[in-house]
Amino acid sequence: MKRFLGDGRSVRAVWKKTATERKSVGSQTIPGLANNELPEIKLRAMNEEMMKQFMPIFRDRLKKNLIDLNIGHEGDLDDSIHEKSSKNGDSVTGTLTFNFYGRFVDWGVGKGTSLLELQTGVALRAGRMNSRRKPKPWFGLQYAHELQRLRELAAQNNQQILAELAAQMNVKVEIKL
Repeated sequence: MKRFLGDGRSVRAVWKKTATERKSVGSQTIPGLANNELPEIKLRAMNEEMMKQFMPIFRDRLKKNLIDLNIGHEGDLDDSIHEKSSKNGDSVTGTLTFNFYGRFVDWGVGKGTSLLELQTGVALRAGRMNSRRKPKPWFGLQYAHELQRLRELAAQNNQQILAELAAQMNVKVEIKL
């Protein structure tokens, strides 16, 4: 916030924490444990590293599916697959991008065949069901599989962090997945 002085100069107001706010920050730590050893800090770091390793593997598996199913004669779909992992505050995000027509290949629609016609087997207009398009599930099934695997890895990370914390506190904790 800017504050204007009488002689035309401006000064930025700096807001400082009150004593009670400083105390509340100090109470969020675990006594005797360094800040970088807090469970949530270690978990965030593990999840970020896991996502950085996971996304290239997911991309490579999708590219292998394209080759196995003989999709993308010109290689446009193959070349359009890109992955990125990012950390924003407490969340870690993995983003996979590819050309939108890849979803149509996955569903087996396009070039005169709509999704409704494919699902019902009934042509919307006479002569439209002559298309030989078949679904080539290169993305949908792999995505579901990788999402489940990512959940399992995140659960293992949580289990490992909790076990380390329990060991430091001399507490026996049994976690079953």
